[in-house]
Amino acid sequence: MVAYNVRQARELRGWTQEELAGRLEPYLGQRLTQAAVSSIERAWDGERRREFDAHELLIFALVFDLPITWFFVPPAGDRRMMRATTRPVDELYARLLGLPHQLEELHARLREYGIADPTAAEEVVERLTGEPSASRRRSYKHRRKEMMLALLDHQADDFDVAVEDLGRRLDHLRAVGIRGWVAEHTNDSDFARAPAPHPVSEEPGGADRRPEGTSDAAAPGRRPTKKT
Repeated sequence: MVAYNVRQARELRGWTQEELAGRLEPYLGQRLTQAAVSSIERAWDGERRREFDAHELLIFALVFDLPITWFFVPPAGDRRMMRATTRPVDELYARLLGLPHQLEELHARLREYGIADPTAAEEVVERLTGEPSASRRRSYKHRRKEMMLALLDHQADDFDVAVEDLGRRLDHLRAVGIRGWVAEHTNDSDFARAPAPHPVSEEPGGADRRPEGTSDAAAPGRRPTKKT
């Protein structure tokens, strides 16, 4: 996932792989070859995987001028599990930003550094000026909400597309029926044909052969015989 987002970040900045190698050099102490940068990006969809340590993530954040969170946002539609867990990979950004029940402890830590929500007086000034206060610009709570909403919009678009596709499939299934659907997916029209009625054979002597326990009164097309 990090490799995927390195490529996304490079394309966002409009850099070539050679240019990225030059910008990484001051932080790495050596210049990567173009092939080395390519191998980093190919770790996303190639056969060889590459792990990144915390220092490399920090370097990417500084070089691309993007938050570290950027490199942990999964590609749209990624349905894999996070390695050695039972959690889906698209839950990772929520783990990075903090789940609702974890936020109070996080906010308490941030308040130790003077990062707090805007005061009532600051909110009044914000309404008068239309500009966010310094506290709001630094507030993790508000930044987290903005990021979650942006990610939700992105995920919701994919969900809406999936729902529309499911609706079309259900409409088609109602139109052709289960036999027609099976015939389409097996490319065999025999599945679409209704079963033929079970034939009634006659035994010698003119008597109809019917299942045991069936009376004349129950036989189709016959009138009950009156007994005198």
